[in-house]
Amino acid sequence: MSAITPYEWAIIAFVIGVTFLCVFMLTVPLLLGGKSWGRAKQEQFESGVVGAGGARIRLSAKFYLVAIFFVVFDLEALYLYAWAASVREVGWVGFATAAVFILVLLVGLIYELSTGALNWAPSDKRKAAGIKPKVGSPGMDLAEITRFNSIEELVTDPTGQIPAQSSGRVKSSPTASSVKE
Repeated sequence: MSAITPYEWAIIAFVIGVTFLCVFMLTVPLLLGGKSWGRAKQEQFESGVVGAGGARIRLSAKFYLVAIFFVVFDLEALYLYAWAASVREVGWVGFATAAVFILVLLVGLIYELSTGALNWAPSDKRKAAGIKPKVGSPGMDLAEITRFNSIEELVTDPTGQIPAQSSGRVKSSPTASSVKE
C-alpha cells in the first residue's frame, strides 16, 4: 500500500473545497431567502425594467451580419495576436501565412462593401434609389444656426419654461416663475 503524496492531498483538498462551496451556495439562499410567492414575483425582470412582450421577436438580418462580422474580425485579431507572439519562431513562412490570411479577409471586406452589405444608413438607401439629399440653401449660414450664446439657452425653451415643465411632467409653481424673473 503506497502513501498519499502531497500532490494527491492537494487534489483531494481542492475537490472537497469545491464540493463544499457548491453545496454552501445552493443551500444558504434556500435557508435565508424570502418565501413570498405571487404573480408579480413570477414576472420576468431585467435591469430594473419590467419585460413587455415575448422574447421570440423577429430581428433583421443586419443584426446577424453584425454578429458574424464581429466573430470574423475577433478571430482575425486572435490569430494575429498568436502570430505576433511567435513571430520570431515562425519566420517568413509565418509572415506569408499571416499575409495570405489578411488578404483573404480584405478581399471579403471589399466584396461586402461592393455589394452594399455594410450600407445600412437611410442616406445610403436614398443614394441607391437616386434621391438627392436636401441639404439646404446655398446661402445658408451654418455658424448662425449653431451659434451658442449662453447657458440659459440650454436651461429654458422658447416658452420660458424648463423642458420638464413644458412637457407637463413638472407643475410650474408661482415661486419658481417669480425667482426666474
